[in-house]
Amino acid sequence: MTHSNDRDHLSRSVSEAQLVQVAREMASVVAAHAEQTEQQRTLAEPSAKALREAGLFTLGTPRRHDGHGAGVRTAVDVCAELAAGCASSSWLVGIAYGAALFASQLPDAVRTVIWTSAPDALLCGAANPSGSVTAVSGGLELSGRWPWISGIDLADWVLLGIVREDRGRPERGLALVPASTLTVADTWHMAGMRGTGSRTAMAQQLFVPDERFVSFAEIAEGIGSRRHPGEPRVVFPLSINLPLVGTGIGIARGALECVVRDLAGGKRSVSPLHSHTAEAAPHQLNVAQAATLIDTARLHVRRAADEIDEAARDGRRPDLETRARLRMDGSHAMRCAREAVSLLLDTAGASSFSDDSPLQRAWRDIGTASRHAALSVETSRELYGRVLLGRPLPHTDVV
Repeated sequence: MTHSNDRDHLSRSVSEAQLVQVAREMASVVAAHAEQTEQQRTLAEPSAKALREAGLFTLGTPRRHDGHGAGVRTAVDVCAELAAGCASSSWLVGIAYGAALFASQLPDAVRTVIWTSAPDALLCGAANPSGSVTAVSGGLELSGRWPWISGIDLADWVLLGIVREDRGRPERGLALVPASTLTVADTWHMAGMRGTGSRTAMAQQLFVPDERFVSFAEIAEGIGSRRHPGEPRVVFPLSINLPLVGTGIGIARGALECVVRDLAGGKRSVSPLHSHTAEAAPHQLNVAQAATLIDTARLHVRRAADEIDEAARDGRRPDLETRARLRMDGSHAMRCAREAVSLLLDTAGASSFSDDSPLQRAWRDIGTASRHAALSVETSRELYGRVLLGRPLPHTDVV
């Protein structure tokens, strides 16, 4: 990935409120290229350029490396604003945020390699372990396939989920590799979130130095804040996942705005009882319920984000019950967003499913995004219920 030396970056001294305003302004820019993004199944070049120049790919880059070092609440709100214009653009900003948080846990020497020559370096990755890992002198050798890595077409660095042996025990974590060392297979053919370019990375006997690996256990225990005093602690994995919920909320809010605009603009009713759809009580109720679901989602995810940011600033990891509840907050918020879109489609009618309808894209995008494994309501509900009832959980570093 090349970077122009004269690129007009947004000042890294802007406030987090200003970042949300920048995202609000960017929503119309990425919306103008949303169709192109979807058709080519990767972020349209004008959208990628605008987001990079606005500094939105560096939300999670540490401030000492010329990034924003933004909190989770800011990342959630930024993603929500962007998704009202283009869900895929929003998702990639959220992915870049999370990947930068992961990479920020690595030693200073590695962080310098990532960000000194390219302060706007874009990172992405796949946390699920895949491939084979062989211990060699000074590091690891990786071979295999890592599917569905969002943003890999634009990335400078990629984090690959692996399992290595640590004193005879399996240890899950992430290995950082230059994107240029990977082969990318075009495997992303999906109903929704098409523009994320979530393709498959492939490697064969790829060497990764020991210092470019970080385990999930180390992240959960706060290795980043110990290595880099003064930086907030990453609350793993909640800090990583919640901005993606912001994408779902933004999709739903965009759908609500579209339906309200059509109905308030005088859309005629197919019912013999009313001349205009907006006059029909059932549709009034649908719109009200959808708006309330979106508010519910926003309130849940913002509460979770605020608690995570507070814990990160304090340098602590919330207790297990709190972590389970916060995960439930995020999953519930995403499910509320999906239910809101479904209600809005009931009111908008069958015409919403035409290929040229933005509501059809919202339906496909929220249907795909809300089923991401990290946001599963079913899993989150079971985990939370087990914790509340004092039932044992298997040992895991990802709760």
